[in-house]
Order: sequence, then structure tokens, then C-alpha cells
Amino acid sequence: MSEVPPLTDALRNEIDRLARDIEAALKYRPRRSLAAFEPRRRALLERHLGRRPPRDPEVVYCLGDSHTMFFAGTERLGFIHYRRTGWWSPNWINRGLDLLPLFRTFHVGAATAWRAPDHGSSTRAREKIELLIRRGDVPRGAKLLLSFGEIDCRVHLPRAIQGGKPMDDAVRATAEQFLRLPDWLRAQGFDVLIWAPPHVLPKDEDLDAAFPFVGTWEFRRDITLAYLDALHDRCRAENFPVASLYGHYHPADRKIPEGFCHDGIHLSQRLMPLALKKIAATGFIPESHAPD
Repeated sequence: MSEVPPLTDALRNEIDRLARDIEAALKYRPRRSLAAFEPRRRALLERHLGRRPPRDPEVVYCLGDSHTMFFAGTERLGFIHYRRTGWWSPNWINRGLDLLPLFRTFHVGAATAWRAPDHGSSTRAREKIELLIRRGDVPRGAKLLLSFGEIDCRVHLPRAIQGGKPMDDAVRATAEQFLRLPDWLRAQGFDVLIWAPPHVLPKDEDLDAAFPFVGTWEFRRDITLAYLDALHDRCRAENFPVASLYGHYHPADRKIPEGFCHDGIHLSQRLMPLALKKIAATGFIPESHAPD
């Protein structure tokens, strides 16, 4: 387990100022160029790395649920409506503020690992990913980080298991179903990394919360650990790199301590250096893109 220092007030203020300024530029009509922010974005990455960042890092395009926004570099969820899918019932693709030059982030809705590969889901995640590729927002051959599965472990898998489905069968089926999405993306020429669920919400059942959760946290802990095992097995079998912070910044069998999430569920930027290390350890990004 890695020691993770707290986010200093100076770094938090730097993050918040840059997020505010980029958000204002993106919301301005017509949208302003973000080129002027490049020195500040590089300076922020330097703070996370502890040394000068590479000159022209290869960008990783992050697609998925709200946990994708961790890679936007903000200490809050900062969605900007980016592209609309559908006319009679509009459904938005959101982009992140992208404070770090390593990442471009796109939120495709509260999509589950189970439905993400399929057309016609309530979030239209598959259609949104196809639109981003078709419009050139995600270049052909790019590196993709996929963030799905936390919602499954928080809501849908607990319900299925409470309904009588064996846990091992449920998590294995979800992992196998999800891998259809990276399989398809790799066939399109993309290099794909799977970002696995990072923690378990440390509360007991609350279906009325902004991010609802089913069952006790111990129940969801066991489900998440079983899902991570199944996901790692499937990724090894199909040669996909997979990275996760679960159990690397707090004991895996205990509740996540305060201070690691900025809103109780989404990771704090204090974990960004560790995340870069874990991703680099898979070989997906160069070691020069991660702290020593």
C-alpha cells in the first residue's frame, strides 16, 4: 500500500484557479482558444510528477462514466456540454476541463460496464463513442482509457445477487460483457487500457442519494473485489492492460478514509501521482509520464 500525502492548500488553489479560468473560456461564445493555458497546464503536471514533464506527451483519451473526470485534473466534477446525440430526446456528451496535458476526457453518461458495448442503452454510450470517433474528437489509433464498472458494483450487481444470482457468475458475466467494448475498439485500431473501479462507497444502502447504492458497504466491497478479480482475469486472457487504485491507497477490506474523494465518491487529485504510476506500470504510458 502506497503512502499518499494530502493535497496541499497551494496545489488545491492552483487547481481551482486553472479550472475556473478554463471553464470560463470554454463557456464563452464563441469559445476561446485554450492555447494560452498550456504553460499553466504543464506547470500543474510538473507539480504532480515532481519534475519537468515531457515536451509533447502522447495524449490519452478517457471515455466513460463520471469517474473519467478524475483525469480532467479537477477537484470537482466540471462537465461542459460538448456534443449532442439525438434530436427529439437530446443526450449530451460532456467534456472535462482537461487541466493536464496528458489527458482528454469525455463523459458519456452514467453508463454501466454491462450496457456500454450495446447500442440502444438509456445513456447511448456506444453511440456517443462512435460519434466522437466519427467526428474526429478521438483520433483513429489513439490511446483510450475506458472507465466503466463502478455503477455496476454499486447498484446493478448487488441487485442481481440479492435476487439470487451467484456472485461469481454475476461478476464474471459482467466482465465478459464489458470486454466486448474494448475488443471492438481494438479492432478499430485503438490502443486500450481499462481503468477499474477505484473504491467502494463507504455507506450502507441509500437509494435516494445523488449516486444511489444498494446493500451494505461490506456487501459491495465483496462484489467489487470479485469483479476486479474477474476483470483482471478477462483482461489478461485478452491482453488488455488494466489499472486500478483499489487497495493501493487504503486497505482493501476497510472503508476508504476521508480525504481521498472530493465529494464522497469521486477521487481527489491527491491520488493523481499514484494513478500515473499505476498506469505507467502497465506500459500504457512511458515512465517519463509518471512520478519517479
